[in-house]
Amino acid sequence: MSLLTNQEKKVDVVVSVSHVSKKFCRNLRRSMMYGVQDLCKSCIGLKRDSSRLRKDEFWAVADVDFELKNGDIYGIVGANGSGKTTLLRLISGILPPDVGQIMVKGSTGSLIAVGAGFHPHMTGRENILVNASILGMSKREILRQFDAIVDFADIGEFLDAPVSTYSSGMYVRLGFAIAIHSAPDIVLVDEILAVGDSKFQRKCLDKIKAMRRQRTTFVIVSHNMQNIDAMCTKALLMHQGKQLMLGSPQEVIPYYELMMQTGGDSIVQSISDDARSDGDPSALRQVFQYGFGTNEIEVKKIRLLDRQGNAKLDFWSTEPLTVEVGIIANKDLVDAYLWISFRYVFDRNKEDEILECLGTRKKLTIKQGEYVLKVTFNETQLATGEYKMLFALFDDTFATPYTPPAYYGYFTSKSPIPTMLKVSNGVPVCWTDARLEVNQVG
Repeated sequence: MSLLTNQEKKVDVVVSVSHVSKKFCRNLRRSMMYGVQDLCKSCIGLKRDSSRLRKDEFWAVADVDFELKNGDIYGIVGANGSGKTTLLRLISGILPPDVGQIMVKGSTGSLIAVGAGFHPHMTGRENILVNASILGMSKREILRQFDAIVDFADIGEFLDAPVSTYSSGMYVRLGFAIAIHSAPDIVLVDEILAVGDSKFQRKCLDKIKAMRRQRTTFVIVSHNMQNIDAMCTKALLMHQGKQLMLGSPQEVIPYYELMMQTGGDSIVQSISDDARSDGDPSALRQVFQYGFGTNEIEVKKIRLLDRQGNAKLDFWSTEPLTVEVGIIANKDLVDAYLWISFRYVFDRNKEDEILECLGTRKKLTIKQGEYVLKVTFNETQLATGEYKMLFALFDDTFATPYTPPAYYGYFTSKSPIPTMLKVSNGVPVCWTDARLEVNQVG
């Protein structure tokens, strides 16, 4: 009976990555020599041992294992050089794995490089015909979808210009338009969407959500945690080619944020082997305690909510904003202080150039147990831009942190007009109008 159940579970699996590893060689000459040796062995029927590293070789992807089902949207995150794009190329079939197996059921649309597959001297119109054919569309299907592709790409009068004259954003728009209108079962998207402007990104995100409702599966590589949080059903965190954690975006994103701040190695050492594979929330709490804090408080989750209590990542400055934090108190705490602040992000690549804007401090007393804390601001009151939110709990002296600062990022605020912050007695109103709600779980 259990065997039948497992078989039934496999029906919806469209991508299976089974303990896959891929190695590369740092030395070009040696890499070519290894290639010739491997080719000669295969010609005479000898099997090479691809599980061992030879001189100058390294594992770009090491023992990655997961499955995707119909309608899943997986986000792959990690620092530069962690193996994200290599994994995407393995799934797409561009590269063969050295160890393990990859099963892909259905057609695939890949957007791994800007303008991949485009001929620079052909026009946009001609590249649509050629690229769509490569993706498996018949001539009749191409003609039927042609106007929709052109409309989505929004390249206007440049349709009949050589693509060599296109900007990188126009390349992306045209490539994405062709890929999604070829009606693939699985779409692989690298960070190239970051090249497009905000209007095009919104159009892409809306299209991805619509295609998911039609059971299309997506694998998205991105450094934009806002998109990962808003779109993905699961997130895979990679570090130096290894699968560090697989779980919900809300579980994985704090790992990623802390790795970006600390360099990663110490964070990796603090995660248990079990947690790396299944996204165990206890590992999330362990990371929050890394190198800081007293363990009295463990943070389980952080979300930003709108007026209706729905998770949200973009707010108008005039609408309410609620910060929801799930915590576990390991002991009774008297005169604890909750601290929340919003920090303006000038540039994601320059984390030291963050401006602290607004926030609130709230005193609370809680007994040992699990709680959901909600801090509601009557108005967001933040100027147009991108922000990170920082949450922390201290004692009444502010010298002892019960938990290290936990970052939540990124989210956006939009203001209809340039405004100054409302001030009362020299203090921003946002510091004083926040309402704290403490609900014990269970």
